[in-house]
Amino acid sequence: MTIPNNPIRIAIIGYGGSGKISHAAIIQNSSDFQLKAVSDISPERREAARTELGCETCESHHSILENASDYDLVSVVTRSDTHCPIAVECLKAGLHVVVTKPWALNEAEARRMIAAQESSGKRLFPWVPMLWSPEFLKIREIIESGVLGNVFQVRRYINQLWRRHDWQTESRFGGGYLLNWGMHIVQPVLDLVPSPIVRVFGQLQQTINPGDTEDNFMAVMEFENGCRGVAEFTQAIEGLPSFMAQGDRGTLVSDGELIELVEKDPSDSLPPKRTRIAVEGKRYGDEAAIYADIAASLRENKPFAATTEKALYGTIVLDQIRKSHTTRSLISADLNRRLS
Repeated sequence: MTIPNNPIRIAIIGYGGSGKISHAAIIQNSSDFQLKAVSDISPERREAARTELGCETCESHHSILENASDYDLVSVVTRSDTHCPIAVECLKAGLHVVVTKPWALNEAEARRMIAAQESSGKRLFPWVPMLWSPEFLKIREIIESGVLGNVFQVRRYINQLWRRHDWQTESRFGGGYLLNWGMHIVQPVLDLVPSPIVRVFGQLQQTINPGDTEDNFMAVMEFENGCRGVAEFTQAIEGLPSFMAQGDRGTLVSDGELIELVEKDPSDSLPPKRTRIAVEGKRYGDEAAIYADIAASLRENKPFAATTEKALYGTIVLDQIRKSHTTRSLISADLNRRLS
């Protein structure tokens, strides 16, 4: 079912930092949407939404569900452990749903939301912003062009040194950096290697944060085509390139602002060809482009890059990374079977 060309009536559930910056600010500046309401459990954030957005506010998302016919779409931007139950409620109420990252804490939650989507006939949009990152899109274009030859390793790396003191450090709330950063770090590797994963190794560490969750992780993934994927988030002041792709005819490195492509025929002694490509735009994905694609998907049935199947694949891999860590073992994967 498509939505007419009049503005898509939307409510935001959750008005914390992400709800405010990555969702409300974008929606307010888009002619595709009419922001009708914001729900948040905090009186201070509700008052901020009233002042900043000029829309209705409510304490509980149930107030939105009680008037579901007044809305077309909701964006769920709440604490991670509440994403799945709220999304399922909204789908059952007949609303299309955007679910911020991590869209699911595990495979079971992902499948529960997909089942609710299928039974409701509504659309579920996982929030995987890296699929709209100018850096990622250019790197994918370069790899697919074949200039690197046979790509045998893709590496994704992010570093920072910053101690958190919020719910993101507690597992009971769906905290931890594997879930918080996994869609930024692991998912791009999965999309850059056009082959199923066959084995996964993962290690998680808690180094500087309080709570009971990891603030470092590393994953090594072996793909069916022989390629190796490495994904890492670490606490460090200095770091490695944000992306590196190695092929038998060249290497690509990126720091988020500049991609350097180095082409070399290994059979000759000529110097390598070097090309520098500037990257402009939002490093972790263009939220305005995401919402424009959501509108196009709802109005014209256009494809949406972050399909539920793709997001499910990413969630299963995150589960396997965690399982590898907890069992201290290499995990054999059969994703073709798991996704069928």
